[in-house]
Amino acid sequence: MGRGSAAMRFMTAFLTLLLAAPAMAETSAEAVERKPDLFDCETGYRLERHRAPTPSDIPGAASRIEADAVAALESPVLIDVFATKLGRYDEFDGTWLGEPPRETLPGAVWLPEVGRGTLSPVLEGYLRENLSDLTEGDPDRPIVVFCVADCWMSWNAAQRVAALGYSHVFWFREGTDGWLDAGRALEPADPIAVEVVE
Repeated sequence: MGRGSAAMRFMTAFLTLLLAAPAMAETSAEAVERKPDLFDCETGYRLERHRAPTPSDIPGAASRIEADAVAALESPVLIDVFATKLGRYDEFDGTWLGEPPRETLPGAVWLPEVGRGTLSPVLEGYLRENLSDLTEGDPDRPIVVFCVADCWMSWNAAQRVAALGYSHVFWFREGTDGWLDAGRALEPADPIAVEVVE
């Protein structure tokens, strides 16, 4: 009876650990294969349901990076692409409507909405111009793109930044959640206004 009880305890403990273990994240290719309608067939960017578990990898020229490696980078450009609540800016002055400051990585610049699957010409220009300013025109400057955990907008935006010719683009998959989990502090930031042409 003692031997059977020990085996039962072992099996119970094993099953508990198995069920408690986080599921392995699928790859980008597996995600596209499973739900192809969620992705643009030309660009590969995710078009909708941006708040969902993200893949373990990122295709193209961008690379994944962890919190400690972000902190160790020398003079990186940190770009937070977290969405705004309303998803709109004021057409008269370019400010994002109804947005309080967001808690983000120290020194990060908040460029909301540039991680959508498709961008308007105005937001494409907004991203391009801000990248040029932030990198001072240096395409080799390290750029870290992030959002929060389970946010496909950062996955999209990192690929989009790399496609614009920047050579050292990093995707911080865990974003502000991972930064906090690593015991690091956040600070408030306001979203950068869109330059409105009159």
